[in-house]
Amino acid sequence: MNVYVEPTGRLIEPFGDPPGDALILNRPLSAWLAEALEAAGLTRVETVTPPCLVVPDALFTTSGALRAFVQGAAGRDAVLVLKDSVYGRNSTPVQPGVEPCETGWRFAAVRFVSGRGEPPVDVVVDPEEQVIKMPMPTHYVGQGEIEIPFPKHPLMTVHHWVHILWANQVAGSIELRATPKWRFILTGLWALLRARSLNRWRLLSKVNRIGKHCDIHPTAIIEGSTLGDGVSVGPFARVLFSRVGDGAGIMAGAMAEACTIGERAVVSQQTVIRFCVLYPESIASQYLMQQCVLGRRAVTTGGAFSMDLNFDGPIRVPLDGRLHSTGTQFLGSAFGHRARIGTGHWLASGRMVPNEAFLIRDPKDVIARIAPTLGGQGPLVNDAGTLRPLAASDAPQAVIDPWVSRILASTDGRQRGHG
Repeated sequence: MNVYVEPTGRLIEPFGDPPGDALILNRPLSAWLAEALEAAGLTRVETVTPPCLVVPDALFTTSGALRAFVQGAAGRDAVLVLKDSVYGRNSTPVQPGVEPCETGWRFAAVRFVSGRGEPPVDVVVDPEEQVIKMPMPTHYVGQGEIEIPFPKHPLMTVHHWVHILWANQVAGSIELRATPKWRFILTGLWALLRARSLNRWRLLSKVNRIGKHCDIHPTAIIEGSTLGDGVSVGPFARVLFSRVGDGAGIMAGAMAEACTIGERAVVSQQTVIRFCVLYPESIASQYLMQQCVLGRRAVTTGGAFSMDLNFDGPIRVPLDGRLHSTGTQFLGSAFGHRARIGTGHWLASGRMVPNEAFLIRDPKDVIARIAPTLGGQGPLVNDAGTLRPLAASDAPQAVIDPWVSRILASTDGRQRGHG
């Protein structure tokens, strides 16, 4: 069967990358798509040659989903519909050409062309999800539980940085659900023998995949994760359900939970990242970062903060000149390639920092000039970048804090006594 991969011509902001370059578990989307097409027994052609499957170059899916669609089309003109599901509700926002219908979501760009020019029929593809329900305080995000899907056959088009985030979060599910049951049993038994315990955390620590020449401190905790070659994990660091690329570094006290970390990327000391994607050579130094994407060689520093929760409703993001609801109240931001974020910045959720952006604090808010004679002159204040003594004349007496007034009075008395 022929397949034509249709160029979308889209560049994903803020990175400026075509969809095929988007990294999913440290592999480009183009590699995932090529693997799915080959495994489905499809032959790629350079033009639409009926009978033919047509898919966009932004498609992220599995061979099983493609086979199910082709079989359901049965040689007729057809359009793929993703079956109504938790996974579909979570992943279909912000996707051009994806519209809700009675049975799920219709993907206009994924179609079968018979060459007969017939009206297309809908072919429903089931993602075959398993759903875990996680309890959640209702006063937090307005619902008592969160449903987390694990689809065997996810399907989405990658048009926006949020799709890079979401694709990384379900990609592990593809590998997990594709594992034969007998291998699960053998892996579980081997972990049980090594752990000598039924404690789930001890068992998780025995199912890691660790590459060559890794430097892992004895106090570090690694659970259910895959580490590439030459990875460094420092004292008291924790890596949970994460994919870590070759040469990456997780420094002392850092935590990475459900993240994809690229080659030679760094999670700095005491930094916590959750549900994030770090491109190669990026550096995460923000104290807490959740649901964010860092581009290549992007750097965030301590004292910067990316907000990730909206109590009032779903977070909206821009695409093609208008705002789209993401359907979630929990989302961080995207930092472009080689962006540098200095200290003291608070970034609203769902934002994009452009490539090469360099964010610093206003120089007047940074103390840069300090006279060596200021010692012993009482409280000091920043005056447009210059440190100087605080004087009573700087503010009306009524608004000066009482303890400041006492300090000023005490300082003035001492100066008169020594005069």
